[in-house]
Amino acid sequence: MWWGQWPDANVGLRTGITMDVADIDSPEGWHGLSHLLGGEFPPGPRVRTGSGGWHLWFRPTGFGNRVRLLPGLDWRGAGGYVVAPPSRHASGGDYRWVRRPGDDLPAATPALLSLIEGPAPAPVVHRAIAHPDRYATAALTAAADRVARAPVGSRNDTLNRAAFALGRLVGAGMLDTGAVVRELDAAARFAGLGRVETRRTIRSGMSAGQRQPINAEAGRRVA
Repeated sequence: MWWGQWPDANVGLRTGITMDVADIDSPEGWHGLSHLLGGEFPPGPRVRTGSGGWHLWFRPTGFGNRVRLLPGLDWRGAGGYVVAPPSRHASGGDYRWVRRPGDDLPAATPALLSLIEGPAPAPVVHRAIAHPDRYATAALTAAADRVARAPVGSRNDTLNRAAFALGRLVGAGMLDTGAVVRELDAAARFAGLGRVETRRTIRSGMSAGQRQPINAEAGRRVA
């Protein structure tokens, strides 16, 4: 019915399930990815984008979207999507297959995986939270705002991170589960995420966070 109503519609494919995609939009991105792959691109699916860039398909890594891994190189993973052939870019260029999908997808090299994963988090110095109620309320407001303003391509990843962080506060008894769900759901809907995807992400992120509650009393001295 949709194709009948919009016969010239573009095609969007969700990433992070069947494939992740390296999104290259400049010569710097091309050469940077080539370096991470050991100087040679694997024989996997390849798309020439409508804007003159490239999409290279890889096996799913489990990571979400990453913007500007290198200049001219983005990564589309869990929660993202790419435009696929035979779509047409706003500039008028066509998306076309240079190498079509086959039976298998290439794996990302260790160097590429390391870049996608990002640096290890810095050690955290735990201090007591002077005003837990105010802290938790501010954290909820800030997290909901980040979700509502998240750009396309990073919305689900932003929602997942927010749900995890707030789930830690719920686990510590500093926030009410219902209040967190309502705020994040409204923010995600404002950002354009679908109802099913939103609820699944909130539930998953909060459950993981509640298993690692923060300690609001850490660092507090007892006389």
